[in-house]
Amino acid sequence: MMAPVDMDFSPPSFLSFKQLSIQTSSKAWALTEQQLLVTDVWKEVTRQYLDTTYNGMGEEKWKQKRLDAVKKVTNLGPDEEEKLYEAIRTMLGYLGDPYTRFLTPAQYEALTDYARGGSAGVGVQLQVDPRSGQVIVLNTVPNGPAEKSGILPGDTIVEVDGMDMAAAPAEVVAAKCRGSPGTNVNVAVRHADSPGRIVQMTLERAAIQVNPVKSGVTTVNGKALGIIKLSSFSQETTKQVVDDMRQLQKDANIKAIVLDVRGNAGGYMPAGVDVAKLFLPPKARIITQVDKSDRQTIEIADGIGSETKLPVYVIVDQRTASASEIMTAGLQDNGRATVVGASKTFGKGRIQNVQEVGDGSGIAVTKAKYITPNGNDIHGVGITPDVQSDSCSPENTVSDCLSKVIL
Repeated sequence: MMAPVDMDFSPPSFLSFKQLSIQTSSKAWALTEQQLLVTDVWKEVTRQYLDTTYNGMGEEKWKQKRLDAVKKVTNLGPDEEEKLYEAIRTMLGYLGDPYTRFLTPAQYEALTDYARGGSAGVGVQLQVDPRSGQVIVLNTVPNGPAEKSGILPGDTIVEVDGMDMAAAPAEVVAAKCRGSPGTNVNVAVRHADSPGRIVQMTLERAAIQVNPVKSGVTTVNGKALGIIKLSSFSQETTKQVVDDMRQLQKDANIKAIVLDVRGNAGGYMPAGVDVAKLFLPPKARIITQVDKSDRQTIEIADGIGSETKLPVYVIVDQRTASASEIMTAGLQDNGRATVVGASKTFGKGRIQNVQEVGDGSGIAVTKAKYITPNGNDIHGVGITPDVQSDSCSPENTVSDCLSKVIL
């Protein structure tokens, strides 16, 4: 199982629970454990959340959402966790952000286990659709357990081993699907072509062998093109691209470079920045991160060893997301690449922080946004190709995509 990871993991941030209280007139009362958890989540989201208007509510209405949630859980007993968690989810739901989510202790444990790695999966890339808030399948690994069972891009995984995934981030869904090779995992899937029906499946986990970078040469209208296919971004991606570039330039008289990121859901965010640097001149701006205080962190190309002469084409589709969008926007806005595709890209322009709270639960909080070099916020919008081509779907070859572009 693979999931795009544009998240930071922070150590637990615990409040001094015994000292907390809610003031009303001149009286105060100690908070119950359930009220403390609501307050802890609210405070951490308030401290970090990118949108200081809180989805247009303003500070006072956002404070009221905490009080409403505290009242809902006032009389809950220790065995009524689901009602407690639902009250917290309802409170966060007013933010209108599918990426800011509450994680139950089981979900948070699954996520931290996933971050440690070392287990097998079912071979899918997952992402939260910013338009629907649903965790959808962006891509499947060829011949992996998911593909063999009929799971397709666009499908939704709604349950894993009996755990409801309706309010879980993509990373938690991915984590629950992982385990020892040869073991089974039960998933409930809603197919994109039949949204009214949920299908139960049993998948056998396997060690997924994925080569995120593949290269080759093709000829389009008599011109040799070096193709680098990027299926995801990892800590090794930049080195692999450098090695493949050297080999392509050594073995063939290529006239252009093609970066194919169709179906690339992202992954290790810094790799998207670093691959863009390989094709940009010094001082070119790649991306800007902006936090709630409008503090900006700007990624700039140093130009050392970069390829700035060969034309570059980037091929995208509606599943191109996150780190691959960062790379694409950096090259497009600097006029360094021509972007070709049948549709806009996915539109994931946010970064989340994940941390533990209170009783072993966790929260994912949207803490920053990405701005392209031209000042565009692509979140929920995506990147529009320079050349939109109906012959450039995921099933089409690179030659199909570029036959009318390279003349």
